[in-house]
Amino acid sequence: MEIWAHRGASARQPENTIAAFTAAMEAGADGVELDVQLTSDGVPVVIHDETVDRTHDGTGGVSGFTLAQLQKLRSLIKPKGDPMATRIPSLVEVLDLLASGGQQINIELKNSVKPYKGLEKKVLDLVAERKLGDRVVLSSFNHYSLQRLRERGWTGELAAVHDGMLREPWRYFRELDVQAVHPPRHVLMVPGFVTRAHRAGFKVRVWTVNKATHRQRCERLGVDGIFTDLVKARPNW
Repeated sequence: MEIWAHRGASARQPENTIAAFTAAMEAGADGVELDVQLTSDGVPVVIHDETVDRTHDGTGGVSGFTLAQLQKLRSLIKPKGDPMATRIPSLVEVLDLLASGGQQINIELKNSVKPYKGLEKKVLDLVAERKLGDRVVLSSFNHYSLQRLRERGWTGELAAVHDGMLREPWRYFRELDVQAVHPPRHVLMVPGFVTRAHRAGFKVRVWTVNKATHRQRCERLGVDGIFTDLVKARPNW
């Protein structure tokens, strides 16, 4: 079962920051997960929330800031240390860091609340420029966005993020042309979900798994991967 660092090693460092991704690489995570949105000047940046209020010392939507303005904000979570490592990074900065490692990279397009025009093309261009296509999984709650990624020529892995409460979703996922499904942890309570997903040809990666008992259940059920905040150095997963 693969261990994916959710927003980097986010229990140890501020989420979705260079510090968090560095910690995940050092811990030997199989993959890292990150979230991408667009600034007002059209730059893909790595942050989960549509606003900066929870994680940084500012107020307002990500799309209301330029990149330069965003990167002047300081982290509210574990703010000590190098401020460059805990500011809101651009996708370019994160990809350049991760390119030096061997981790798989899950880029989640955060466009289900705010429809960032052109986000798909910008992400695809950056991945292609760095020749990371064979290590990248593109995912989103916005399944129209997944369709646009295919239409723009993405031949790599796509993953449908969903809330898990879908009845017999396999035909729908086939039509989406995805290779993986990313449901929440409570989907494990649905009898046979993982088995049926595998029979239909889909990988299953579950979010967010932080308790040992939940991790063990994922292992027993044959889940392909988990997204976790609690990335530890091997072999002590």
